[in-house]
Amino acid sequence: MHQIKARNLKPLFFLGLRFLFGKPVQNPKAPAHRVRHSAFWGAVLGISVSIVPLYIVLFVSNGMIQGITDRYLETKTGHLQLALPFTLTGETREKLQRDIAGLEGVASASFEVDGIGLAASSRGSTSAQVRGLDQSIVADEGFKKFIQTDGGTIYPEKQNEAVLGRYLARALGVGVGDTVTLITLRDAHEGQMLPRLSIFRVAGIVSSGYRELDANWFIVRSEAALRLLNPSTAYAFIGIKTVDPYGAGLNALASGITDQLSQSGFSGVQGFSLRTWRDIERSLFASFSSTKSVLILIMAIAIIVAAVNLASALTTYVIEHRTEIAILRSFGVSSQQTASIFLLGGAATGTLGCIAGSAVGIFISFYINQILSGIQAAINFVSRLLAPASHPITLLNPDYYLEHIPISINWDYIILIVGVGIAVSALVSLVPAIKSSRIAPAELIRHEQ
Repeated sequence: MHQIKARNLKPLFFLGLRFLFGKPVQNPKAPAHRVRHSAFWGAVLGISVSIVPLYIVLFVSNGMIQGITDRYLETKTGHLQLALPFTLTGETREKLQRDIAGLEGVASASFEVDGIGLAASSRGSTSAQVRGLDQSIVADEGFKKFIQTDGGTIYPEKQNEAVLGRYLARALGVGVGDTVTLITLRDAHEGQMLPRLSIFRVAGIVSSGYRELDANWFIVRSEAALRLLNPSTAYAFIGIKTVDPYGAGLNALASGITDQLSQSGFSGVQGFSLRTWRDIERSLFASFSSTKSVLILIMAIAIIVAAVNLASALTTYVIEHRTEIAILRSFGVSSQQTASIFLLGGAATGTLGCIAGSAVGIFISFYINQILSGIQAAINFVSRLLAPASHPITLLNPDYYLEHIPISINWDYIILIVGVGIAVSALVSLVPAIKSSRIAPAELIRHEQ
């Protein structure tokens, strides 16, 4: 038989697949139920199963982080924040808003005053995050996109009206049309602080779909907030929305706004400061990133364990079929080609596992909301059968998660995962491949005789 050329990988690849996945040669001495190739299908299954949760963790966590980030940026933080002194007159502030809104790359600029108060009703009391918004927020498409209205309006039309967050309204036991009392602090003589009581009518109840963000919102008009909140404990700023908050141009736009402040004569004036959303919510998003990294690390370890299982299966195969390998060597296959057969076979096994796992992982990730809804419905159905008085469960509890996970499939991640999976499978196949290349054919054939 002519020796197989080393540069021709096609026959070597074929032999590798034939060895690992082909129909077993019938041996009358072997038990009838034995299937020698099941270990490799098990290795394929192991790699597939280990990759599926990696995709789910990656895409679902990315969707969660993206969804939460979008809600913070569009409903609370803004893309840029320009802090203002409380002593700034309304006329000066409005002119500065118009100048900033006219800059290239700026979508909108709205005024806001934030502070802390105590909200109370006849049914209870709790702390409140007072947000004084101006009229421009009504036209903000980003704000409206993520705000769900349980009743009423998303913005108070009168000075004595307020819009409450969903969970603040529940804590107070109030609905649209009810009255609530807001207690804030005001300056008295000689630096003393005295409580100020203001009564508001609930004009609306809203939610951003994420409780950690909007649980204590008490939204009033900016004029009312300026009147009620104490300058020493409140924060006034212009929230700036840009065309692309995630792009590299955000810092350049911040420099343009700084130049605008200089032209307006506010450069170096105490009370003015400009921050990007990355600076404002740095600790929150650092926590998200670290949690995601830990989860991905755990899933990566699972893939390595599955790859090691493949190496074990290949090593066992080489030991159990030394005679067949020796016969193959006697037909002119070199030691390097023998190693290549098992190296290519291991890589093929990893490829099959990666492709199968990727298909299942992408499918589950894409339909994760529907799958969770189905599981939730099934659990609640069984619970009602076993315990009719039981309360229904919510898998995506808005107390901790988004009520709906936005999913964005990133093909760069898919290519990277498949590529790394195949590379790791080929890498762990080196040991059994080298072991197969060291088999001495003549000695084993004599031993079999």
